[in-house]
Amino acid sequence: MNLLKSEFRKLIYTRSFYGYIAGALFLALLSSIPAAFSVNALKAELSGSSLMDPQMVDGVYAKATGGYLFALIMGIAIMGNEFQNGQAISTFLATPKRIKVLYSKLIVAAGAGIIMMLISTLLGFVGAYFGLSFYPHAKVESSTFLDLIITAVVSGAVLAVMGVAIGALVRNVKIAMGGAVIWLQVVEKLIVLFWITGGKFLPSGLIVGMMNVRITLRSQQRYLNLSTGSFFGPGISIALLLLYAAIFAGVGSWVSLRRDID
Repeated sequence: MNLLKSEFRKLIYTRSFYGYIAGALFLALLSSIPAAFSVNALKAELSGSSLMDPQMVDGVYAKATGGYLFALIMGIAIMGNEFQNGQAISTFLATPKRIKVLYSKLIVAAGAGIIMMLISTLLGFVGAYFGLSFYPHAKVESSTFLDLIITAVVSGAVLAVMGVAIGALVRNVKIAMGGAVIWLQVVEKLIVLFWITGGKFLPSGLIVGMMNVRITLRSQQRYLNLSTGSFFGPGISIALLLLYAAIFAGVGSWVSLRRDID
């Protein structure tokens, strides 16, 4: 409990933590507010992109969960800053059993990721509602909000845990954060776009699967054909994301216990 309190204080007394929350809020709004306008503008180019379709409206609200990137970044900082600022020496001297420190960081990161995602997702709902208010015919399914809240909770916890593990594996915070952002925001999205079969196993694809939004988009110019109908359902997606968290946490802990601290 003392370790949990210590890690919690380290987090909330750091100004960057509130910067991560602000970033998640900004990303959620940036994704959700213009989503309805974008869908309406593309309906002539992409078949299936009509706000008359409840699944497409659900997809607009799904943009509210876009802040999960900052849960990953925050997790990296929670672990990586220990090594970068030299605090790891005093931390592990005070608690020689490193595994206890790692467990406390994982728990605090998971809790902070959940809180961050709940706050940003709820604000994102407001942004999506504002954008859709210009299209009175757009109707949302009642179960959508529950699915998205579950998505926010699971993705926030899992990506924060993965971030702690990445911070333990790559001790240079800037490299770890930059690589994580490029992988999550660029590489994974391209894989999901061009290789659905493989992309649905990646964290980004599993997050989409948790949302339970089934959308099919087909371009007249054939430069984009995307269907989420083949993605896993919420149950399997949650199970695989938790497996990702367990694997990353296990590998990060194993490496940290065997590496020297400079």
